[in-house]
Amino acid sequence: MWHQSLVVVALLAVVLACQDASPNPAGTNEAQGDRLMAEGRYDAAVKAYELAVRRQPESADRQRKLAGAYAADERLSEAVRAYEAAISLRTDHAKARTELAILLIRLDRSDEAVAMLERAVELSPRYAWAHMSLGLIHASKGRYDEALVAYGRAIEAQPDYGEAWYNLGEVHLKKHEEEAAARAYRQAVAADSTVAKYRNGLATTYLRHRDYAAAIAELRQAVRLDSLYARARYNLGNALLRTGEREEGRRQLDLYRQLEEEERGITAMENTLLSTPDRVEVYHDLGMVHARRGEYEQARSRYLQALARDSSFAPSHHNLGNIDLRQGHVTEAIERFQRALQADSTYVLSYLALGNAQIRAGQTVQALESYRQGLRVDPENPRLRRNAAMAQQILTAGKARGTAQ
Repeated sequence: MWHQSLVVVALLAVVLACQDASPNPAGTNEAQGDRLMAEGRYDAAVKAYELAVRRQPESADRQRKLAGAYAADERLSEAVRAYEAAISLRTDHAKARTELAILLIRLDRSDEAVAMLERAVELSPRYAWAHMSLGLIHASKGRYDEALVAYGRAIEAQPDYGEAWYNLGEVHLKKHEEEAAARAYRQAVAADSTVAKYRNGLATTYLRHRDYAAAIAELRQAVRLDSLYARARYNLGNALLRTGEREEGRRQLDLYRQLEEEERGITAMENTLLSTPDRVEVYHDLGMVHARRGEYEQARSRYLQALARDSSFAPSHHNLGNIDLRQGHVTEAIERFQRALQADSTYVLSYLALGNAQIRAGQTVQALESYRQGLRVDPENPRLRRNAAMAQQILTAGKARGTAQ
């Protein structure tokens, strides 16, 4: 799981990258790319950044943003080349070196990643993220003393670096240094009290000392902060069982097993994309898992990636419509369901969803027609039949009121 954490950090760094307000055309394209990245429209972001780079090829920062967009869109070899171009333009570009190192880890090139990070901290010794990323690699290889040194240097550069404090605690815990681990986790919580895994780490030290009441208090906070954090559910379930709360303990462990299965599925599909980055159905399936977990923006990004590879893939259009509808964007949902049906006129689910969205928009006549078109494809569909009858009743009642007036 260590490499997944690094990938998440890299993607967040790309999304939160600084925008250039320059009025020149390259700056305009860059700003468009920043916006598209934030929206999860990675394919479109790539095109915008490509234009920005073409107009200003000497900009290392724009090359780095292009590389980040390639990486987010699973175009990894192109991302490596773009990062290398950014570094060739600015040798001391610590951010580009760190993001490239993270990408190299994804590509199972960890020795190259270490060399890249060591060069980054040599050129920019106060760049905390590079030290922290180097620590993660050392920790994953069991080089705990080297990891402690790297995390310590990250904290020297940025004393309130919660992630580095947390990872320092993780290494101390692996070395059975519980008191040192607890101190590090407390510093992480002090840096940011809203991060679930920091509280889970602190709770782990309480569990090792059989202080179940203190552990449960932290773990309840953790699952309130992040209801999808499987590790906290596992620890909470076990702590509750030990204190006699068997029913709630079992419920937490059941939730843990469900979340763990989902996380394994996500990891497996992400690994599949490393070797086959153009498999439309994998992006779609990833979107479905994220949607089931309530992670709607991640789901939206994956559906958009599917459509960037096959614009006629009706299920992704349909599921984007469902997200729009859930978020109250009825007009956008109607357009998405219509696009699904343009792609596949036999996709019955979209006739039903389109009609339902049109009802919400007050378009009852159009809704009735959508239900009827669906029934031409699936004449016995009970939901279509029921909703068509309902729409007809609404229209008939409206006509009756008009006649009475």
